[in-house]
Amino acid sequence: MTYDQDWDRQLNPFRYHADGSLTDAAKRQNVTMELNSAGGKGSGGAGSGARQTSVRTAALTKAAKALEDLRGDTDKVDQHALSETDVASSALGGWQSSQGLSALHKRWADESVHLSTMLSDAVMKLHNTTSSYERTDHSEKSRMDSLDGGRN
Repeated sequence: MTYDQDWDRQLNPFRYHADGSLTDAAKRQNVTMELNSAGGKGSGGAGSGARQTSVRTAALTKAAKALEDLRGDTDKVDQHALSETDVASSALGGWQSSQGLSALHKRWADESVHLSTMLSDAVMKLHNTTSSYERTDHSEKSRMDSLDGGRN
């Protein structure tokens, strides 16, 4: 089981059987993203008669900002915890429990780096998605304006 699968199993135990395999519902689950598109009838996609091509990127920007803040706060807490663990480990020098605390320190450091990397990746993907939608929106608006002379 990969690290991500292990996290998913811990965070979403309802998706797994006792033996660790996915439930049938989890296998069938199809996560889709619905774009904010036309206010007209139909799906809002191509051929629906929709005139609005805009995707609301403010939600993506807000989510990226929240993740950036979370990452900063998490990094501060992790550094404090690692610093305190160093102090405790030094104070227990020569004791067997010092080795256990050192192992805990290493695991904590590894996990905090992994979490920070995951949050950074998510922020980057949100920023990239926002930029992509904005470029596509601008291109599509220009294309539509050229087709009907800019009338809405």
